[in-house]
Amino acid sequence: MWNYGYEEDAVMNLRDSLRGRVRGQNRWGLFIDLQLDEEEECVPVFGFWTGPVQAGTEVVCSIKRWAKDHKDILVTIDSVIYESGMEQAA
Repeated sequence: MWNYGYEEDAVMNLRDSLRGRVRGQNRWGLFIDLQLDEEEECVPVFGFWTGPVQAGTEVVCSIKRWAKDHKDILVTIDSVIYESGMEQAA
């Protein structure tokens, strides 16, 4: 098991599947706030993704690689839940 060093006793393992919310996007991928528990503790991560996704959209990610130097934790994006971040048209 790996203690990622942010706070308390939250522990993650490689290949764990966790939910997160998209913070932003560039042409290579998505910047995500990964939710570790129900208390809204979040960790910044990055995942490669080519399609357009709005900020606030919910995603399901698997941890691929731990943070290095000045880079975020790398994740693979398993699923994008488009309805969660989109507003319904009138």
